[in-house]
Amino acid sequence: MNRWILSACLLALTAAPAAAVDVRLDSYRNPKNENFRVFNHMYLDGVRGGLMASNAWLKRHGGQLLFCMPDDLALSSEQTEEIMLKSADKRSAKGETVIALLLLWGMQDTYPCEKPAGEKTGSQ
Repeated sequence: MNRWILSACLLALTAAPAAAVDVRLDSYRNPKNENFRVFNHMYLDGVRGGLMASNAWLKRHGGQLLFCMPDDLALSSEQTEEIMLKSADKRSAKGETVIALLLLWGMQDTYPCEKPAGEKTGSQ
């Protein structure tokens, strides 16, 4: 069930038209002006909050977490940006890649969840 929900979320993020509100990697790295730079950082902070809220909901309802960040850790905006940009570099992401996906993947890289005994790795 959780994989279906995650797949539906990823499909919704990747199927959105280019003119939508999603922030793409190229526009994040090269904002048109200071207002866009500020908006991009606010957007990334919102994505972080959404991912954290989703994880909290999954934890409360016994679902498989998206990532396993320590409970006592608070990420700054700078740390969030660093995780997203490292994820982009690791994947050689193209400019039209949605930064929300890059942050999700980066959070999974940075804070992986332990696999239950007997579960195969790389099955996602």
